[in-house]
Amino acid sequence: MRKLLVLCLSALLFSGVMIVPVSFAAEPGVTRTLIEGVDNWAWNDTPLSPATYTCPGGELVVDPFVGPYCADSTTGRLHFRDGAAWSCATSSDPRMTGVGVYTSNGNFDANSTGSVWGTWMIVPMEGCDKDGPYPEEVVMTATSFWEGTWNGQRRIYSLNGFNFWIGDVKLVARGVGGDLDGLHINGTMEITMYTPLPVPYEFLPPSLGLFDEPEGVFIGEIME
Repeated sequence: MRKLLVLCLSALLFSGVMIVPVSFAAEPGVTRTLIEGVDNWAWNDTPLSPATYTCPGGELVVDPFVGPYCADSTTGRLHFRDGAAWSCATSSDPRMTGVGVYTSNGNFDANSTGSVWGTWMIVPMEGCDKDGPYPEEVVMTATSFWEGTWNGQRRIYSLNGFNFWIGDVKLVARGVGGDLDGLHINGTMEITMYTPLPVPYEFLPPSLGLFDEPEGVFIGEIME
């Protein structure tokens, strides 16, 4: 994880971006707990639902090796909708540690950058295994969980001739059921990618040494 954090921080400093928590004015009777953590994308049983791709101004081609892309495009734009996948979140607060499920949408330009948005939920649990099968029963029978939305921008950077992408997103959610009922969370996440279309690090060449590294780093506040 240290390798990824150093890379992320170096990239953010290089691009002039800082990871900062969303801040709010103090409110009487509201307790705020600062949290930080990582999101490690699962690579088995994913995607839970494949995204739908369209090519404004071009023709969609689905290549089994490089994935979907737009051929004969006059714009280079690629849109995707309603993709779903899962992950394992590890946080300084056990209430935000567990299995995550998220949907993804995006409008990419020719550089695979643009607006991204979707929904997310986290079901607190111990022992989430991003290398194992999707814990569907845990998710489907959960009576206490976080549910919310995310949105942001994906940008491209280049360092020593090597391109990478950073998604800078905002997160909001409310707690449902059990000890989470009535709680709210606001935060930010930085997602670092090394491919034009987001994929778990496990699908990248082993020589990069990223197999067990988390794709996302987040910070935020739980309000209760």
